[in-house]
Amino acid sequence: MMNLLKIIATFTMLGFFSNANAEGYCNDGIIAEEDANGVITFKGSQEGANCSFAPDEYTVKIYKMALCTTAPTRPTTTDTYDVSSCVDVIVTPEGQDVNLAAGSEMTLSGVTRPANGSYSYGYILMANTFGIKAKKQFTNTMHTFLDGATGNYCWTLDSSAYNSQSDGDGWESTSPLAECGGAGGTAGTYNATLDQFDVGEYTAGPISVTGGTLSADLITNANGLVVTADQTADRLFGVQTFTTPVIVTTDSSLFTVSFGVNQASSMWMTDEGAANEYDVYAIGSGPFSTFMTVE
Repeated sequence: MMNLLKIIATFTMLGFFSNANAEGYCNDGIIAEEDANGVITFKGSQEGANCSFAPDEYTVKIYKMALCTTAPTRPTTTDTYDVSSCVDVIVTPEGQDVNLAAGSEMTLSGVTRPANGSYSYGYILMANTFGIKAKKQFTNTMHTFLDGATGNYCWTLDSSAYNSQSDGDGWESTSPLAECGGAGGTAGTYNATLDQFDVGEYTAGPISVTGGTLSADLITNANGLVVTADQTADRLFGVQTFTTPVIVTTDSSLFTVSFGVNQASSMWMTDEGAANEYDVYAIGSGPFSTFMTVE
C-alpha cells in the first residue's frame, strides 16, 4: 500500500514563474557568469540578463496535489478550473509549508493513495508567496539600494513584497529587501508574493520543461478565477503534462515529488553608475518545477 509521500528538492529541472530567464543557471555569455564555486561576475548592463541561481532555502505552501487521467481545464477570468478527471494525492486545507533546501527530503501529510492506473497529468494548488533565504558572493562591488553598505556579498533580509513592485526602472520603495557587504552578513527570509508573471500578465505557459510541460495561473481562493489586477491573487494553480505517464500499481509504495529549484532566485538590481557596480534592492523569486514518480 502507498503510505508514504516523499518530497525531494533537486537542481535538475527548469521552471516557469520567472520572466528573468529560462536556462536554470547564471551563464549569459560575457555579461553574467557563475563559476564552479558559485561566485557570480556581472559585466555591463544587466537589463534582460539571463542569470539565476539556487537559494539556500525556498519555502512554499501546498494545499492540494493530484494526478489526472485527462488534462485539467485551466481557469479563466470567468470560469474556475475543472479537475474532475483528477484524484487527490495531497489535501491540506490549511496548507503545509515545504522548505526546498538543496538535497532535502521530507514526508508530507494529508496523503491519499490514488487508484491504480495511468496518469498523464498532474496539478498543484499552492500559495503564491515564496520564502527565499539566500546569500551570494560576487566579484563585483555590490551596493545596498539607495547608498547603503557595499561589498562582494549580498543576502536576503527579513521582509515582504509583491513582485509587481519591481516594475519599471527599479524598486519603487526606499526600503531594500536585500543587503550587501562583507562575508559576515547573515541572510533572513524574504517573503516574495508572485502577483504577476510579467506586467499585467496573470497566466503563463504551457512551456516545455524536463519531464513534460508546465502552465500556471494566478487565482483567488474565494472564486478560483484568474485575477485581473496586481496584488489580488492568493493562490497559484499549476498543471503539468508528463512526458512519461505516472503508473500506479498494486505494488506501488512510494510517491515521490521532485522540485527543481536551480533557478529559484535572481538579483533585482540597477546599474550603480560606476563600471560593473550595481545597486541591489532584492534577491527575488524565480521558478521551480515539479516532477512526479511512483515506485
